[in-house]
Amino acid sequence: MINPTIFQIVSHILVGIGVSAGLLALLIHAGLSGQAAEVFPRLYAIVTSISLGFIGLYIVASLLRTVLQTLRYRLILRSSTSALPGFFHIFLVTTSRNMFIDMLPSRLGELSYVAMLRRGYQVPVATGLSSLALAFLFDLAALGVLIAAIILYQLVTVEVQWWLLGTALLVLFAFLVGTGMLFPGLSEFIRLSRRATAQWRWRSGKKLAEKGLNFLEELSQALRHAREAGIAGRVMFYSIGVRITKYLGLYCLFYGIVGTNFPEVQTNFAATLMALLSAEAGASLPLPTFMGFGSYETGGMLTMIALGATREASLLIMLSLHLLTQMVDYLMGGLALLAFMVLTFKGKEKAASGKAAAIPWLRLAGALLFCAAVAYFLLQEYRDLRTQRAMMPPTEFGQAVSAESGQAGQGPSLAAMLQGRKGFMVWSSNRSGNHDLWLQDLPDGTPRQLTTHPHAEYYPRVSPDGGKIVFSRANKVWASHRDFWSWDLVLLDLATGEERELAKDANVPTWSADGRKIYFQRDGRQVVELDLVGGRENVVLESGKNVQIPADTWLGLPNFSPRGDRVALTLSGALRTTAIIERNGRVHFTGNGCQLAWAPDGSYLIKVDHGGRQQNVLYRLDPEKREAVKWFDAPGEFSHEYFPRIVNTGDLLVYGASSGDHEHDKADYELFLWQIGQPPETAVRLTFHSGNDNWPDIYLYPAQH
Repeated sequence: MINPTIFQIVSHILVGIGVSAGLLALLIHAGLSGQAAEVFPRLYAIVTSISLGFIGLYIVASLLRTVLQTLRYRLILRSSTSALPGFFHIFLVTTSRNMFIDMLPSRLGELSYVAMLRRGYQVPVATGLSSLALAFLFDLAALGVLIAAIILYQLVTVEVQWWLLGTALLVLFAFLVGTGMLFPGLSEFIRLSRRATAQWRWRSGKKLAEKGLNFLEELSQALRHAREAGIAGRVMFYSIGVRITKYLGLYCLFYGIVGTNFPEVQTNFAATLMALLSAEAGASLPLPTFMGFGSYETGGMLTMIALGATREASLLIMLSLHLLTQMVDYLMGGLALLAFMVLTFKGKEKAASGKAAAIPWLRLAGALLFCAAVAYFLLQEYRDLRTQRAMMPPTEFGQAVSAESGQAGQGPSLAAMLQGRKGFMVWSSNRSGNHDLWLQDLPDGTPRQLTTHPHAEYYPRVSPDGGKIVFSRANKVWASHRDFWSWDLVLLDLATGEERELAKDANVPTWSADGRKIYFQRDGRQVVELDLVGGRENVVLESGKNVQIPADTWLGLPNFSPRGDRVALTLSGALRTTAIIERNGRVHFTGNGCQLAWAPDGSYLIKVDHGGRQQNVLYRLDPEKREAVKWFDAPGEFSHEYFPRIVNTGDLLVYGASSGDHEHDKADYELFLWQIGQPPETAVRLTFHSGNDNWPDIYLYPAQH
């Protein structure tokens, strides 16, 4: 037999999940044109890009807010009961309450505060409920004060958002109605109800009504004691502090999200506060949502759109903010709930006497050690995620460094390796303050900037005839190359310097062997073929459709074989591996690693994987047997290899290497050239700059050039 209470709670949660899912689906359809598949990887990228400093500031602000809430609750409770738990105990209850508040619709999760005080410390239900009601009332008053301050600020500095005046009036109305209901309204309701029930002849009903009225009498008495205690000023002071610390913490997270991923969105405090207030108002609506998802985003989005943000940015910002706050609040609340359970276990006898249970120090120490271990594990995992999925723009752009003897990349060493041949190297570098394309003639040229566009550019690939370069250009000031969606394709004619945009929403291009087609990635899930002559696009592969892999698998860094009959990729998402996929969609998995690159004749592939001196090493992969053997591991300071590319002549390998830092967009990667088959220590260093140099490609002219 299922417990009716448990069934009711579960049904509430299921209904909330359904309503939240429906609201979010509508928001995604409106904000992202229905492209739901993009939401999760984008959210993943945004959440893991936030600096730990911003999250730390939010945690500090949340702790300060909880301390002020605890002081406020203690002040109100002290006016009604002498059986008052200590500060730390109420702090645990308050932190847990902040976790449960949005789990049930209409903020019913707040009742966890009353239940925990009653169960853990025998505080009467009426006393706990009165402190909760008064705290809510003063929260409304503090909110009204903040809105009034914003209106005054706008009167002095900018145009007034008149809808704020309506919000202020609504808050004032709610405050007056709540005050009337709690004080004269409740006592008058009790008086009239007692007069009405005195005439009842139905004994059981009369007894039940009397029991309920007695409880309301206790509640009214507790409210009266608080009103007569003369604590309104202090409670208001704490309530304003609660509001300020709450919104300061949220602003820190908002600023971290927007500053990193949406630089075009304004982040002044007044505008942000309006969006946060609207989001909170949406979450407070009497809708059966789960943890406020859907209603919170709706409220915040409406204000952000009114302030000039796009629907897409508004949705992703508010949803990311909501996810981050829930993660932190549930972590803190879970730890507090665990500590509460430890401290109140077998301590009811002392709690019943009006004293808080004695702290079982040994049990508490064990619980805290366990929590510390979990927190450390989560922190390490978060750092790993940021290392693997960092989406923050670089803040340092390095400087030129002196060329070491014998490794200058110019003069006898490089000339001897090239054996009289000439050519050029192109790559992406942030040495100018942004990721632009650079070019260096070989063997005796000096680096020169090839593009000066304000948006980031990367992944240059030289055409088979050496006359053109196709590359990816961000559609905003900066984007990490791990961002699948923020890039367009551009063709640059080296002879004339003219640029031509080839495709929107296109990334990581490669040429066909005859130079008539370009292959690129779109939406993370498609590999598209573009005919340069006719301009026609053809979707060659798409996850979940004509490829035998799940739909939520991302097709990373597609690289077609010289014959164009198969493509090598790095898969992520539902699958995390490398693979060779035939045009008919048949998949051949090739193990762990990333960044597969074909030899010019298609006889083998180069793959980056772990196992080297500084983690990474280059493997040679047989495309038929799909067997990989360790091939090249650079000696010296720079041995974390990435960006391998075999030169068009087939006998040289150009690659990037850092001294151990993995992050592609920020680490000091230097570029090197190696004669295939020679000892690794003979590789020649080509770049000497502590900025980020990546994705090189070298073209060597034919002998008659």
